[in-house]
Amino acid sequence: MVRLKTGIRKFDELVGGIESGSRTILYGPPGTGKSVFAMQFLWEGLKNGEAVSYDVFDKPFPRLRWYFKSFGWDIEPYEEAGKFISIQAFPHFAPYPRDPRVIYFSLADFEEMKRIDRIISDAGVTRFAAGDFHEWMFGTLNVEYMVPVETWTVNWSYYDDIANVDIMTAASARDMKIVEATDLDINVANNLIFFRFNEETCQREMRIVKMEGVEHPLEWLPFKITKKEGIQLL
Repeated sequence: MVRLKTGIRKFDELVGGIESGSRTILYGPPGTGKSVFAMQFLWEGLKNGEAVSYDVFDKPFPRLRWYFKSFGWDIEPYEEAGKFISIQAFPHFAPYPRDPRVIYFSLADFEEMKRIDRIISDAGVTRFAAGDFHEWMFGTLNVEYMVPVETWTVNWSYYDDIANVDIMTAASARDMKIVEATDLDINVANNLIFFRFNEETCQREMRIVKMEGVEHPLEWLPFKITKKEGIQLL
């Protein structure tokens, strides 16, 4: 197992990056930098000649391409070259056109999900990002369904040597069903990074709650997001 650089310089200096074969959850409220972290991690892999993949839940894929490009990260040439595998677990609605570069599937179909994962592995992907998951979404899935899904995901990441980064947005209301499903997801993760917006300092912050196999700080780390460099720890 090796640690893959995230492209966030001070973060990589602290922990060496994200370990291959691991599952990492980026957890926090909306607008706190989770998606940018995942995007920057994938872009760093593309720069290094790796194959990467992104599974989008909450937005049409063309918007994600625009979001990448707003930082100067143009993923379209990599899509055309088969180095960026574009996936959409978000529902597709008629009459809007399907994107020919995107693989669509339903998260509720476990066998289909496993088939998509094999496509990613066969493409030689080393970095995979998924989300934005919302906690309330877990309220629509029963725990009995999620247990094999979570177990598969952790095993798939490890045995196929893929650094899997999941983006999860915290819910404002937490009923017991959401708590059980979210706890399951978090407990099986190898690494856990919290994100928040500090109202007192008016800054975004991240906290490495859990990072297997490496020493790491536990305090909240302030950062900023710039169009030139993405996330920069302060």
